[in-house]
Amino acid sequence: MEAVTKAMETMIGDAMPERFGLVLDGWTHGTEHYMAVYGLNKRLANLLGVPLIGCASHRLNLAVRNYLEPQDSILEEVQQLMRKLRTLKQAAKLRAKTPLAAVLRQDTHWSSTFSMLKRYFRLRPFISADDEELADFLPSRSTHPKLETLLASLRDVESVSKHLQGDGLTLLDARVLFDELLKSHPSFAKYLVHSAVFEQAVVKVLDDQAALLTDDEVAALEPFKRTQTHVEGVDCTPADKEGFAVLALKRRKVAAAPATYEQLNAIPPTSNMVERLFSIARAMLRHERHRLSPMMLEMILFLKINSSYWDVATVEQCL
Repeated sequence: MEAVTKAMETMIGDAMPERFGLVLDGWTHGTEHYMAVYGLNKRLANLLGVPLIGCASHRLNLAVRNYLEPQDSILEEVQQLMRKLRTLKQAAKLRAKTPLAAVLRQDTHWSSTFSMLKRYFRLRPFISADDEELADFLPSRSTHPKLETLLASLRDVESVSKHLQGDGLTLLDARVLFDELLKSHPSFAKYLVHSAVFEQAVVKVLDDQAALLTDDEVAALEPFKRTQTHVEGVDCTPADKEGFAVLALKRRKVAAAPATYEQLNAIPPTSNMVERLFSIARAMLRHERHRLSPMMLEMILFLKINSSYWDVATVEQCL
């Protein structure tokens, strides 16, 4: 396995360009901390004075949790009802009418709130208002329209969240989704944008609007600027038949050519690739495999994630 891993490292090293980016993230399992090299947290980015893209999914999660805080009272009413419906007696009554079960809201992620509300409206036709045990737990008539409005808002957020988890998503795609979401939820802006100048600059370039970059945006993209030594179709080499003025005009055209930038389309808008890696690691590092050394775990994950780079022939060459 070690020989295959080293062969893989050589192959990937040869395939990588001269300039590339890294995504870093950490995961704690028991008393051990694992680091994945796949950006920067907000605190570190502020200290270093570097732009932060962060994870769009995480930013969306923070924005929605902040949006839901004023609705905690009505959401708690639904939560209490769901708890009651999960008791043995009420769950048995519910199973006699529908295979659907009650869903509880969790504090870790807003999607559980969406799931709870969606399940509440699906269960509502099967909940008897004449049941004395449930009478005190049913949301009031004035609360019901608020819950419908909240569910409709969360449907839009859920749609955006699912698209953010897709493969091949660029920063431009994420920005378009967030801009549409901000039209209906302006309060989300507090969390959805951190490095506004840098992000706007990247979006303009990806949207073929590099000519509209401001001075601050140009400065933010300076590390990604590609050195342009020539312009296609323009030859600035001296020629006997061409005079000084003609050469001067050609040089001006080269100088006036818009700057180009590299690697911008490779900036990941989310860290979902890292989250998926940690999920694989958590599933692999089960209780019966706790004696697996960190080096062996790293090699197994490395080969699994980069399986497209090796096959049986690679293994045979390493034997």
